[in-house]
Amino acid sequence: VATCRTEGFARVKNVFTKQEVDGMRAKALLSLKGSPELEELNGYPTILYHPKELADVVNDPRLQEIVKSYYEHDNFVLETQQWYFHLPGDPDEFAWHTDERFRPGVGNLYLQTAILIDDWTEDNSAVEFIPKSHKKPFHNTPELRHFERNGLKGKKLMGEAGDVFTWSNTVVHGSEKNVGSTSRMYFMHGFRGSDVAYC
Repeated sequence: VATCRTEGFARVKNVFTKQEVDGMRAKALLSLKGSPELEELNGYPTILYHPKELADVVNDPRLQEIVKSYYEHDNFVLETQQWYFHLPGDPDEFAWHTDERFRPGVGNLYLQTAILIDDWTEDNSAVEFIPKSHKKPFHNTPELRHFERNGLKGKKLMGEAGDVFTWSNTVVHGSEKNVGSTSRMYFMHGFRGSDVAYC
């Protein structure tokens, strides 16, 4: 919590086992079939919203305890669930942005979490965060799905499958295309609380 408060993002190591995240991967793939919640880009699956096979992951006590530590209470609700694929060779990328672009005026009532299903590495274009940017104003551009560096450099957040990443609704982050040979899947849960999260 202290790291996220200072930097705008943090890594919680070894929350889930490899067996557990591989099970999540299998269930997410099962959710693909005929799902109206699947987003595709140039023939690649990119985002699956609210994967039905994984609806109960949000209730895992380990994830709940992490979120509770940020709010310092349990008066928060799940707002979003998104499964990201980021397969090798797919064209998916994200411009520098804050999650505030999706919920203007919410600020840090909202907390984002990501369960890593694969390792995040330099080669598979780990998400890049600009440290301490959550404490400064940022203008989100209209174009989200095209990354341009624009003179900005952040820190690529590396991690291993089973880690949980957390970040502020107002921290600036983005990601390039995955030009590596491994996938970078992760399962995001966004929470909204009755009071600000300490991040």
